[in-house]
Amino acid sequence: MSNEKNFKEFFHYKYEKFLSFLVHLLTGFGIIAGFFSLISVINNDQANAFLWLGLAFLIDSIDGTLARKFDVKKNLPNIDGKMLDSIIDFFNYVIIPALMIYWFKLVPDQFLILIPSILIFISIFSYANLNVMTSNHFYNGFPAIWNIVVLYFFIFSTGEIVNLFILSLLIILKFSPLKCVHPLRVKKFKNISIFFTVIWFLMSALLILSMQLEIKLIYELFFMFLWVLSNIYFILISLFETFRK
Repeated sequence: MSNEKNFKEFFHYKYEKFLSFLVHLLTGFGIIAGFFSLISVINNDQANAFLWLGLAFLIDSIDGTLARKFDVKKNLPNIDGKMLDSIIDFFNYVIIPALMIYWFKLVPDQFLILIPSILIFISIFSYANLNVMTSNHFYNGFPAIWNIVVLYFFIFSTGEIVNLFILSLLIILKFSPLKCVHPLRVKKFKNISIFFTVIWFLMSALLILSMQLEIKLIYELFFMFLWVLSNIYFILISLFETFRK
């Protein structure tokens, strides 16, 4: 009986370690998706570049929840999951969009080096900042989600001057008292935030695909409506947290 109990405990221990390893493996695939996005950028394929970044975003959205569920930190203490996640996020959220700004000439020529360099430089300190988030998981200042910003440029087909103005404004807002919601970690309105995150993600993917496949305009307008609605929700909840005190 004792041997059977020991075997069950040993099997359970190994099973938990295996599941934790799978979670880290899933996280690691985020940088593979980023690499394929990078190849798409080099091949001047903006749509596929964003679709690969979307896959990386999806992985990043679920791996943290899985890590907490399977107690990865306890089962694999020698692998720093937070560090692993940060390395991948910096590549996908900062390096690739900075390259996109340069490669696709999203700002005027005289700013093609300056703006991406500024984004990379300030984002380094954002990732190293221990107070980048509030105790209730709002970002202090505009977060380093430049992949999302560049996605908006792609969807709205904005011009170089508009892009430059928006990026300059967001760089300033990075050092402002603005509080930006982390849709998957903020407990306040968490369920509705998750709902709008799913809507935002699906509509973003459908809008990109509609541009590739030339889907009927009526459907594209419907996708855009839901996408804009989800954006308005995140803007409002962030502004509410910023000014509520």
